[in-house]
Amino acid sequence: MSGIEARETVEAALRRELFGPLDGDLVRGQPLTINAGVVHFETTEASRGQFHDADSGQEILTSGTPLKRYGVGVLFAGATVGGSSVESAEEDVSDALDGVTGLALSEDDLIGPPVEIQGHVRHDVADSDDFDLTDANTFKPSAMAVSFETRMADSGTLIVEVVGARYEKLTVHIPGVAKPVDWWARRPFEAVGTISARTVLRETNRLKIIDVVPPSGEGVVPLAVRVFSRPVPGADDPALRIVTVAVVNDAPGSGPSAAVFQVGFKVSTVGDADIVPYPEVELPDRDEEERSLDLLYRNQRTYAIGHGCAAEWGAVNAEGVVPFVQAAALPAYEAVSLSPNVYLSDDNGNPVFDADGKRQPVAVSMAALASGSEDGAAQVELVLSQYEKWIDRREAEIPELLPRYQDAASEHMRRARAALTRMRTGWSLVAANDRAARAFRWANEAMLLQQVRSGFELREAKQSDDGRWRVEGAHPALTVPTGRGYWRPFQIAFLLAVLPELVEPERQTRSDVDLIFFPTGGGKTEAYLGAAAVSLLSRRLRNPEDAGTDTLMRYTLRLLTAQQFLRAASLVCVLEDIREQNSDTVGAAPFGIGIWLGGSSTPNTWKQALDNLRALRRQPHEQNLFLLLRCPWCGAQMGPKPKKGGGQEPIGYEEAAGKVVLRCIDGECKYSRRAGLPVHVVDDDIYEARPSIVIGTVDKFAMMAWRPRARNLFGLDASGAREVSPPSLIIQDELHLISGPLGSMVGIYEPVIDELCTDRRGVSPVFPKIIASTATIRRYEEQIKGLFGRETVALFPPHGLEEGRSFFAEPATSNDGVPEPGRRYIGVMSASLGSTQTVQVRVAAATLQAAVDIPEEDRDGYWTNLNFLNSLRELGNTVSLVQSDIPDYLTGLRRRDGIAPRWPHRTMELTSRRRSDEIPKAIEQLQVKYAVGKERQEAFDICLASNIIEVGVDIDRLALMTIIGQPKTTAQYIQVSGRVGRKPEVSPGLVITIYGAAKPRDRSHYERFRTYHQQLYAQVEPTSVTPFAMPVLRRALHAAAVAYVRQTSPESLGPDPFPSSAYDEAIRLLRERAEIVEPDEVPVLDRFARDRARQWSGWERTEWDANPAPFGDPLQGLMRFAGTLPDLDRRATIWDVPTSMRNVDAECRLEVSQAYLFQDTAPEEPA
Repeated sequence: MSGIEARETVEAALRRELFGPLDGDLVRGQPLTINAGVVHFETTEASRGQFHDADSGQEILTSGTPLKRYGVGVLFAGATVGGSSVESAEEDVSDALDGVTGLALSEDDLIGPPVEIQGHVRHDVADSDDFDLTDANTFKPSAMAVSFETRMADSGTLIVEVVGARYEKLTVHIPGVAKPVDWWARRPFEAVGTISARTVLRETNRLKIIDVVPPSGEGVVPLAVRVFSRPVPGADDPALRIVTVAVVNDAPGSGPSAAVFQVGFKVSTVGDADIVPYPEVELPDRDEEERSLDLLYRNQRTYAIGHGCAAEWGAVNAEGVVPFVQAAALPAYEAVSLSPNVYLSDDNGNPVFDADGKRQPVAVSMAALASGSEDGAAQVELVLSQYEKWIDRREAEIPELLPRYQDAASEHMRRARAALTRMRTGWSLVAANDRAARAFRWANEAMLLQQVRSGFELREAKQSDDGRWRVEGAHPALTVPTGRGYWRPFQIAFLLAVLPELVEPERQTRSDVDLIFFPTGGGKTEAYLGAAAVSLLSRRLRNPEDAGTDTLMRYTLRLLTAQQFLRAASLVCVLEDIREQNSDTVGAAPFGIGIWLGGSSTPNTWKQALDNLRALRRQPHEQNLFLLLRCPWCGAQMGPKPKKGGGQEPIGYEEAAGKVVLRCIDGECKYSRRAGLPVHVVDDDIYEARPSIVIGTVDKFAMMAWRPRARNLFGLDASGAREVSPPSLIIQDELHLISGPLGSMVGIYEPVIDELCTDRRGVSPVFPKIIASTATIRRYEEQIKGLFGRETVALFPPHGLEEGRSFFAEPATSNDGVPEPGRRYIGVMSASLGSTQTVQVRVAAATLQAAVDIPEEDRDGYWTNLNFLNSLRELGNTVSLVQSDIPDYLTGLRRRDGIAPRWPHRTMELTSRRRSDEIPKAIEQLQVKYAVGKERQEAFDICLASNIIEVGVDIDRLALMTIIGQPKTTAQYIQVSGRVGRKPEVSPGLVITIYGAAKPRDRSHYERFRTYHQQLYAQVEPTSVTPFAMPVLRRALHAAAVAYVRQTSPESLGPDPFPSSAYDEAIRLLRERAEIVEPDEVPVLDRFARDRARQWSGWERTEWDANPAPFGDPLQGLMRFAGTLPDLDRRATIWDVPTSMRNVDAECRLEVSQAYLFQDTAPEEPA
């Protein structure tokens, strides 16, 4: 079975469970003869199992009612007429739904209002001017509708095709059962009706009833079709109309017999009628980014909007019209799969094939570039020439575009040409400049060997009988695996574009920010790691003695930070090996890498490190703060391991002279020597060693106000004078996460960091180069200006003329041009099941069971269902469902369908509640694949995750995800859903989004499902950063000033006397940044600065730290940790200074007093 077929199996199972039988479904169970709605069995045994109608082949429900069985695509009857309910005593819905978990059993239990149709119309009643779609939005919906725009002449006609099914109650007599049993036989129907031009064009703003009849002309259609037509606002063409077609179940009665199931309808055109794009609000003053999006998504228009359902439509033709629109209760959309691979094409853009008929990939060998061979040069030239030809072809297309798109298209191509020029400049510099050439060659060698070494299999460490620890297996050979050792075209292109600013810091363009904007999984990390390698090497080649921290890599989540640390550690080990072989030109000081995190993730002091090391030996469940679980050079295992005879040994972590050294235990590894690995995880060690690369979270930089030794990372000595060059490269990953309150807090510290990273020893200041990356962002120029104060941003790769087509990223196709499978999204919303939890149970059960129907060798991708939940509260609810409700429902499936249920034996929680050292282990466990032929599986069944998976969880095997509720932002939705389907050629992704029917925002996304998903990146919300807003100034202006004072002044400096000159310099930096970012806030900043200066000088504090002992002195200290409970007597004379850039609000302690001496029993005075 192919990957697509396996995915279709899961989707079909989901649709059958929620919606009902599908066209082409295999007939299930035994044939059963029905005689006038009555069935007699001769034996009890004969009544067991599944059955279908012998005459029609349709399903027969033998357990429960259809309202209990299905919850999507159902239209209820029993609507109100004139305010009085039309009820039927024959059946009671509450009886039918009794026992369904989480389902409302009466209208009193519903969150929303009861069903009501205002202006209810029967066929024998005159048309009404009212057209109310309330019935599509209730919790017992009786209507669904779609709205679309049509251009129609008198000869045009709209055809409405309605499909659905009713269920006929059967009376079943079973021997041994006292009373007859109710079963339900499916009775499908279809009907067709026409909407004339007169209805659309003449009778506008009026509700019309359209007769629909079965194609055979016989039978009764249980649904009514209503049409409402109105002019398009602001349109001059009288042939244009917005038409709403609604299908309504207005039959009397209630319960399963009156409800209609598996409802859907399609509206198509005949004759002189077209369905054209739905009108959109167009603002007159669209900015450059909005015009750019208009161009990119010009072929992804909206053609219909759903009401109580989703809207879908057919393929768009050359004239921009579609043949039909349709209502979908369970909408699906397959996103285009983008590929970073580039293939050779001729001057006309046609692919070039080799002798075997295969496309020729454009790839650049790291080994060829490392050796400086002609092959490597030819490969780079091919990338550049192919990109130039691509730009030429796109420029030739601009005159063919509509005039309103041409300015944006020209701007896109101008930026593409500018990027090409930068690439050629970098490539020319490699050819002409010896230092650039050597840095470039060694960086390629380092990246090649990093790929090889980080890909080594983990070699387990075991304790031998003599008590010594040894690594299993031979020391790995340094061979390049197939497919490794090549740059993707966008990676080498980016490296060449930024190379001049890394090699020649004096270039004016160095202050420009480069933003890598590439889809999730495209290889952004590799691109900026290559830039970091060039930066490190070129610095040492300029001055071998200039050892110090060169690159700051900053992240927002500790999971991502730890993962990238392990990856970058392999690169640094390789760079250190290159340095040892070329110490005469690169210097004697070693390259190193440090991870700079909070004390709950890594040790802040040597004492904490030693305490943790000793605790690891004593306590099996102690948190491991050293993070490193494998040697980044050879793959040998490190970390705590159980010892023979009890206890455990943290192998690879050694105590030496009051410190902890990380050393490989494989004697053949070069880093088993005394010095150990060039990896630093203790803050004290980082300040001493000044590692070449420091990886940390943005939050850690708030500690500059508390840790004056952090100056060592910026090349300053104990007096505050510059000793070595400051960091020359700042890499900010996942830029879209640096927004909102966190981004604003980061932004107020950035002027201080920027100044500490600026080298002013020369004629002109040398600013740090900033590289950022993201897969989802809007208004990036404003955000970067707010964060970094930089005016110029270069997006890489630049946009093309269509979304997903930038030369460096194109739609993935097979060798013969057929599109590769993309990630498929399915929207689920059920107003009738009563609760989102009930829908969750159905979805989980269906997907669990569906994987069993896939052949074993193809199950792996769909065996683990990764669930994303928007809050820990929702996660708690889901844990309860997994433990109780889902197994209960599976038990029901066993009785109903006669299947062997697949129980969710292995469930994992992956949230921020887990310790930092547990997360890498959890990621490793998620990578365990389905084992063919094994009865008890180690692969997880369900993983419940929070936003911790938004970035950094790269597990290729995962292909199935359930998202509970629309995530808070579209960026989060993209990032989260990007965790699955990363190997579409094996297991294409399937994302099931469960929408809450009671949430207006969820309902809106469901009804516009197709529009939202086909324009997903355009729907990303603009980010906001306001670092000089009053709340931020109140919270952190003094903190940023203290950080600058303590980093640039002598370490021994105390707060008294008030260091006015250093403080004024800090305020000057902040004011200059505010004038760039938010000039209107400068007067507010000045007022706060004066107030803080008056407080500092007036309080005359002799100590910095006012936290309780043993940290500081509450009586003489200037500042305390923000968020700690203050001494109420001194709260106004101590500053709250953050230790993080989030979670800085103080807790409120609640104390229940029992000091009641008297009880007041006196009666109240009369009013």
